Amino acid sequence: MSCTENESGPFVVFFLPAVVGCLTILLARRWANSQVSNTSSTAVSRRRKIIKDPLIKRPLPPLACKMVPHGSKKASGVNKKGSVPVPDEEINGGGKRLGRPARPQPAVPTSTSTPEVKLVDGPVQPKHIPFPYIPQDGNLLFEAMTFVFTLVATGLQFLNLYRTAWWLPHSYTNQAMNFYLIDPHLVAFIVTIIFRKLLLSITMAILKSVLVPKMMPHATIAARMFILGVVLGAMAWCAYFIILKYPMVKIFYLCYPAVIYFILFGFHASPFLELNNGDPPLHCCSHDPSQIRTEVETLRQDFNVRMKKIIFNSIVGAYYSSFIPCCFAQSYLYYDVYAASQQTAFVCAGLVSRHASQLLGAAYCDVPHRAALHLGRWGPDTAGEGEVCTWCPRRVYPRGSRVSAAARSFVAVSPAVAADPTSLVHSRFHTVFANPSLLLCGMLCLQLALIVLQLCLLFSSIQWHNFLAIVILLFINYYTLFKMVRDYLVAWKVYKAENMIQDKNGPLPVQN
Repeated sequence: MSCTENESGPFVVFFLPAVVGCLTILLARRWANSQVSNTSSTAVSRRRKIIKDPLIKRPLPPLACKMVPHGSKKASGVNKKGSVPVPDEEINGGGKRLGRPARPQPAVPTSTSTPEVKLVDGPVQPKHIPFPYIPQDGNLLFEAMTFVFTLVATGLQFLNLYRTAWWLPHSYTNQAMNFYLIDPHLVAFIVTIIFRKLLLSITMAILKSVLVPKMMPHATIAARMFILGVVLGAMAWCAYFIILKYPMVKIFYLCYPAVIYFILFGFHASPFLELNNGDPPLHCCSHDPSQIRTEVETLRQDFNVRMKKIIFNSIVGAYYSSFIPCCFAQSYLYYDVYAASQQTAFVCAGLVSRHASQLLGAAYCDVPHRAALHLGRWGPDTAGEGEVCTWCPRRVYPRGSRVSAAARSFVAVSPAVAADPTSLVHSRFHTVFANPSLLLCGMLCLQLALIVLQLCLLFSSIQWHNFLAIVILLFINYYTLFKMVRDYLVAWKVYKAENMIQDKNGPLPVQN
């Protein structure tokens, strides 16, 4: 337990006056060289000591007093430091005490009337609880695990397509798969697609270990351009040999995700190579309504970009690892369509949960949650009682305020409301992030449903390749489930305590 000066000052003054006076100067130097120095505490301690020991008859050091008119700047400056004024009846000009100080008489009310004191002036601002640190997977570790997951999923899909009955005594092959039917250029194309982000992560980790920080921005740009050229060149080389073997219709299957990418991200190359290339957003507690709405708009756009990345990377991973092998299968090949479709769905769901736990963790959701508390929310005014004023964009409204906007009446349902009553974006933002534990609980329920479904299929599966595919995919889903359970439990406890504090710090009555 740390001890600040506000706690140690009264302790030294009241309980250790003799020790401070008798010990060596080392303790005084230690006090003078403390982290926070307050010059007024010495004066306060000296005056308190004079008043507390009136029976000790010893000469006191003369106090240099300067006559200052009442209400001057110097007098106000002394009062700001927190010094205690000494009555004139206690100390004479020689510095000796005349007698025991009498009880202070009640102050006579002056002619000037004191203004009314209000405990609460305006809406109650929300109070935030520091969110605890939750360890997250680094970029390199996350990309490595995702690459292994998609690579294993690709191998399992090829196993579903080209499996053999190698265990039979009269089988013509002793291998579990017909490898000669698999196109090596198609495999190289798929591996290049799923390896692109891991390649950049490895390159950035190497650059950070060998370069100084001031050279990293230029090195990062150069590394992105170089890796983008390598990936596109390798894909073009593989696509050239694929065109020579397959009809042109199947080539469009390889390029179909590019159309989705340009629709979602345009011509920006960073989402193709990196999952999260920017710094995490930060929250600024502001009382300006326009700044609050601007921050909410920034966080909303960042959340939408993260959702686009989750959807695109999950679809691309499942598309190239599980769907493309089925598209390029030989026409004479017979395979179980139900098992292949099941594999594709499980891979896509597993990638969605992995990317969601990485990009929408509890630590990230706490930032838009704080902004949502400042934003507040309006509800429809069904009572129709009380005064209704026109909504002003430069004002923060307390709970219960009634405003009119767009020919409708609204009432504030939050302690502080800076949102636009007619904006559905603000209403949705507050609904999602007012309690992020509900969002994390929804993600956790979907992950639990996925695992339960896989376990049910695991116990009901008869074919060995389906059994093997479900067992291997369950490992990565268990790890994602652990991360989601941890984030939900921490967020639930933190926001439960925060709600209790918000309830205790509600609007206070006005004192007259």
